[in-house]
Amino acid sequence: MSSTLVLIALMLSLSIAVVFPELQYSKTNKKVSNEYQLMVDKQRKGFVILGLIAIFSFFTALQTLSVTIFSLHLVVDVIFGIYAYTAFQVRSSTIQRTKFSYLDEFSDDDQNVEYLKQAV
Repeated sequence: MSSTLVLIALMLSLSIAVVFPELQYSKTNKKVSNEYQLMVDKQRKGFVILGLIAIFSFFTALQTLSVTIFSLHLVVDVIFGIYAYTAFQVRSSTIQRTKFSYLDEFSDDDQNVEYLKQAV
């Protein structure tokens, strides 16, 4: 019984770690490039694959009481954490770069307007 509760808690924590940033991303970014969307789709596939491996290895380790499989599970958890951290860092830096380039376009227009105001 307790192994089932631990498995449910694990699935819930993995879901929270991935789903909340995904929801925040989908709310804030309506206009994205195809390259960026392709990168996000690949990252989501990676989350699903690593998450399923982690859940399966944890469930198997609890059912068989295997230390080796549980050690494999811990390694997969570490890889999942590093992958998630790196993926979200790449996304945030890409979004920031896009916003800064968007602001740079407006600053050129503002400079032109200021130049015209001074000329008149």
